Amino acid sequence: MTSDVPNDLIYASFFFIDIVGLSNPIISTETQRTKIKVLNELIYDCKTFNEFSKDNLLILPTGDGMLIGFKKGSDEPLKLSIELHKKLADYNNNATNVEKIEVRIGCHIGHVFVVNDIYGNVNLWGPGAIIARRVMDMGDSSHILLSNEIVEDIFEISDEYKKSIHLLHNFGIKHGDDLLIYSAHGEDFGNSAIPNEKIKINNQVSDVEKKSICDKIVFDVILKDTPGIGRFVRTYYFSNQHTEPIYELIVNMITNSKVEINELNFKIYDENKKELKISKILSVTPYSKKIIIKLSKPVFKGEDGRSVKIMYDEKLAKNNFENIFTTDTQLFEFNFKHYANMEFNPVLYFLNSENGSKEILEISSNSRKGIFKEIMWEKDHGINIKDGIRLEW
Repeated sequence: MTSDVPNDLIYASFFFIDIVGLSNPIISTETQRTKIKVLNELIYDCKTFNEFSKDNLLILPTGDGMLIGFKKGSDEPLKLSIELHKKLADYNNNATNVEKIEVRIGCHIGHVFVVNDIYGNVNLWGPGAIIARRVMDMGDSSHILLSNEIVEDIFEISDEYKKSIHLLHNFGIKHGDDLLIYSAHGEDFGNSAIPNEKIKINNQVSDVEKKSICDKIVFDVILKDTPGIGRFVRTYYFSNQHTEPIYELIVNMITNSKVEINELNFKIYDENKKELKISKILSVTPYSKKIIIKLSKPVFKGEDGRSVKIMYDEKLAKNNFENIFTTDTQLFEFNFKHYANMEFNPVLYFLNSENGSKEILEISSNSRKGIFKEIMWEKDHGINIKDGIRLEW
């Protein structure tokens, strides 16, 4: 049995770097050459690079930077990025303004072909290298940006990486496509600012939205011991009413405060407590986040018991919480949890968007669970898109 995979097709994780502003005409050719030389030396001096077997490295100089492919290890590009940033910081602290080196880095994982150019020199071509370059192009100075594909692999290696890798947004690239981009940053590496590159917003209604029906929504608001911060849990119970299976779910959430999506630190799980990933960000405003969640398995017509739970932390107003429904639902449940030693007399209002009425919902249960008190309200009919709730305590 023969393999259909070409011998020159290689799967690797890629690190793409260039020097920001190197082509500026006010910088002399000698200074440009010095910066390239210093960057090469700093990369070579990184443990991640110089201790890696040369047989497992792919290196392609690009003039003002380079592409490095690691045939083994999904997290090697990120490790090299962090190590290099620390070395660059030491170098720049002792350099004049014109000598300082600012870089941007893009990381991706995928396939490339090893090809020869017109002079017979070894070159690399393929989506692994091309997308790494496009991820890098999204960045500004000091950004370490990563594609969704490499982030998924890195998160499987260690949960520690989740502390420094932050979701950004979808960014537009060539041919009308877009990429879901993450940013790596910490105390002494990366850039926490949102890149200035234009963010692609896709407002098209997907077939997914037409197929899925929300059967029930459960909101949990938990007062934490950190003043002004609440834990929010949204659980969506949904079903499929069409013959074609659903592989993903679109969720549009209204946040209670003005917040960037990367600051919410989403944790998303299915009904079996399996962690799910955001596959695309459709739109973001200061108070609205519309995302696509990739399901762990398809949902077929008539199948019930499927749900998605979204957890995040967010600022709370001093004594109230408001939310607008972004989908119709058959059932709604709201739970307010707080430490038992806190004294509250909460009231939940249902806000009807059609007639503008404000209805007080009766408490369904009031119980104590360990150190927490839990108060629950339910509504089982007449919940439409743009209706709202307001909790006061």
